[in-house]
Amino acid sequence: MQEKLKLSDKVVMQLQDMISVQKTYTPGDKLPNEKELAVELGVSRTTVREAIQYLVTQNVLEIRRGKGTFVSETSAVSNEFGFDALKYMHLKLRDLYELRLMLEPQMAYYAALRAADSEIQEILQIGNNIEQGMESKEEDAEGNEIFHNSIAKATHNEFGIKVMELINSALVTAFEDSDIKQKLFDDTIMDHKMIMNYLQLRDAEGVKHAMYLHIKHSMKDYGLIKHEE
Repeated sequence: MQEKLKLSDKVVMQLQDMISVQKTYTPGDKLPNEKELAVELGVSRTTVREAIQYLVTQNVLEIRRGKGTFVSETSAVSNEFGFDALKYMHLKLRDLYELRLMLEPQMAYYAALRAADSEIQEILQIGNNIEQGMESKEEDAEGNEIFHNSIAKATHNEFGIKVMELINSALVTAFEDSDIKQKLFDDTIMDHKMIMNYLQLRDAEGVKHAMYLHIKHSMKDYGLIKHEE
C-alpha cells in the first residue's frame, strides 16, 4: 500500500533536498520568507510554516527573532553523516554490488512513492539517453551513475542519497582498478526500460523487483555471482 504524505511533509522533504542535495541553502544561509517560499513551492503559507516548525525541532533550521529563518550551523542534514570516510576505502567490486542489492531495490520502491513528476521525467530522459548510445556496446559509466543517483535522490531520504552516491562513485573507481571492462549488456537496456516503466506507473513493488533483477543480472554478467546464488 502506498504511503499518504501530508503536504507539509512533502515541503519538509523539498526543503531538506534544497539544503543537503541541491545546496541551494548552506549552513548559516537565510531562507526566503514564508510568503516567498509558499509561492516558490506552490503551497500555502500555513503549510510552509508547519514544515519550518518541524525542521526547527530537528535542528535543521533555526528562527532568529527579528531576523528570519536560517539553516542551522550544526544541521545534521547538511553534514556528511560520518560517511565521508567511505570515500577512502578500497572496496571490492563484488562487495559493492552486494551492497547495492541490499539497498537499491528498496530505494527504488520509495522513489516510486515520493518522486515529483519532474523527477520521474528526468530519470526517464537519462535512461533514454543511455539507450540511444548503446550502439557502441561501451557502457556509459557516467550516465549509468547519474541514472541510479537520480533514483536515489527521488526518495528524498538524506542518508540514503548520500550512501548511494558514495556507492555508485566507488563502483566507477572499482571498475578502473579491476581488470573487468564495463560493457552495455542487453540485460541492462531491458532492465532500465522495466525500471522506468514501473517508475512512470508509480508501481513501488514493481520497480523494487525490477531493480533487484537488474542488479542480479549485472552481477552475473560480470561474473560476480554464481548461478545458484
